[in-house]
Amino acid sequence: MAKKKLDLQAYQKDILARLKTQAESGRSVSSSKLGIRVGGHDCLVTLSDVSEVLPLPDILKVPLTQAWFLGMANVRGNLYGVTDLASYLGFPPASVTSESRVLLVHGKFGINAGLLVDRLIGLRNLEEMKAEPEVSDKANWQLGRYKDNTGQVWEELSLDVLLGQNEFLQVAA
Repeated sequence: MAKKKLDLQAYQKDILARLKTQAESGRSVSSSKLGIRVGGHDCLVTLSDVSEVLPLPDILKVPLTQAWFLGMANVRGNLYGVTDLASYLGFPPASVTSESRVLLVHGKFGINAGLLVDRLIGLRNLEEMKAEPEVSDKANWQLGRYKDNTGQVWEELSLDVLLGQNEFLQVAA
């Protein structure tokens, strides 16, 4: 039996449409998170922190920058600084595949940033997960750890804290 091919563009549009519908209806979206794979780890980000998810665009390398800073991308006339999120978080650099995606962060942060992730996993609901005990050495951008009903551990990331770090804003090597 042939496997049905997933239309990723339609899937992305569906996720963003669902977010918009929830926001317009006044329902809480805080428990709905976007699941992503970063450096082999499953992570969660708040949907409203992401304006768009897209395949890896052409990136212009910028000399004398940090290894985790991939360069600049032109997305419909707007320039975005693209960061290898795995490398920035201290994991091995991302291996770019056909599943790799760039998360464009929401304009509310006042920064045109794109975050390269291994792949998009889809929507996850925190209400269907169990909170894991906090670890003493967690980074300030780690909001918490959760375990889903299959036993998979998820790390919730705060893009607000991550994007506000001086290290993130200083891309010069």
